[in-house]
Amino acid sequence: MNITVYLFGEFNQGYTQYPDDYTKSIFHNFYANAKSTTQIAVHREGSLMYYGYIRKLEQECYIGFCVVLNELMLIKLDELFLLNENIISNLITKGQLIHFNEQGEIVSYVDRLYMNREEIDIIIESFYAGFRRLENSIQPLPTVKYGILNSSVKNFLVEDNIEEIVESSHTYGYTYIYKSEFYNTKQLSSYKNVLAQLNRERTALDEKYNELTKEHKKILKQKKQYRFVIILFIILLGFGIGLFFLNDNLNNTKNALTAANETIALQSDSLDSKKLQIANLNDRNRILGMRYQEECSLRKKAEISFSNFKNMIGERQPFVITSTSFNFDTGYLYFKYFGLKEGSVKLQVRAYNDDGYSYSNNANIDIILEENKSRIYVGHLNAQKWYSFEILRGNIILGGGRH
Repeated sequence: MNITVYLFGEFNQGYTQYPDDYTKSIFHNFYANAKSTTQIAVHREGSLMYYGYIRKLEQECYIGFCVVLNELMLIKLDELFLLNENIISNLITKGQLIHFNEQGEIVSYVDRLYMNREEIDIIIESFYAGFRRLENSIQPLPTVKYGILNSSVKNFLVEDNIEEIVESSHTYGYTYIYKSEFYNTKQLSSYKNVLAQLNRERTALDEKYNELTKEHKKILKQKKQYRFVIILFIILLGFGIGLFFLNDNLNNTKNALTAANETIALQSDSLDSKKLQIANLNDRNRILGMRYQEECSLRKKAEISFSNFKNMIGERQPFVITSTSFNFDTGYLYFKYFGLKEGSVKLQVRAYNDDGYSYSNNANIDIILEENKSRIYVGHLNAQKWYSFEILRGNIILGGGRH
């Protein structure tokens, strides 16, 4: 028996089928007329019979199988339901293409069928084996009744008369058999019940966990309150101890303040005494200041008088000779003087010895104030004799010496 097996459906990334060929429009038509969770869709096209099965999944997905017979037909369509339901059950329990989620819903994790070739080969082999078991339920296909359109549709429920359904399957273009309950195998129902029980237990555990979490938070809150009370008690205790020591410190401070006040009183008396002493000293300073002013005035008058006297003397004698010396080698008479008035003065020097010989010379000398020295050339004299020297300004002898 030569059969062809197709897999098709709406999965995570849209519609996909394997193998992908011209049959796509037929399978789309199958799903467009799918009205229940499971259904058999039969389509006759000439000598070909398409036996399709569609199982709706969650999230608007579905999975479908189709076996194509050439010039043959199946007369026990109820067994076709059983074959597909067993394959669906095996896929779910083994987690191939579809599976139960935590809520017990059938969902798919497939994007494209061609990416799951190994699992598809297992499914195709299951259909081969299933149809070999149905070989006694397969008969030659009658000729086409040309009075009925190829697009004609006939709908049945799985509870309807099987003979009418079989007659319609090879007579009409499309025949649909709907099954809205008891479409899960015992194995699948048991598996689903186990998942449902586990889900209920998990839900109960989640609720219990939430209750325990709330209780735990409540206990933590109480602990925080107890901790707060303990901390507050410790703070109050510390505050009381602090007040005790503070009171003691205040008493000590009060005593120290009393002693300080007494010291301040003594210091105040001493300060008054110091103020009196300062006042007396200020009076003495004032008197001394007055005396100083008087002394300064007297000194200024004396300085003026001395300056006038010095000017008067300076007009007659601009300097006072304090000492003289004579150098017989150079012929110069050296003299030290105290200048009373600055300026150039014409001087005359005379030298004479005991024998009556005399020598003289004139020179202009620049006089500088205060102590200074100068010289006048006399001439080379006999060092073996003594000479008397006179320094004159005009007819006035200013000084001299014997050398």
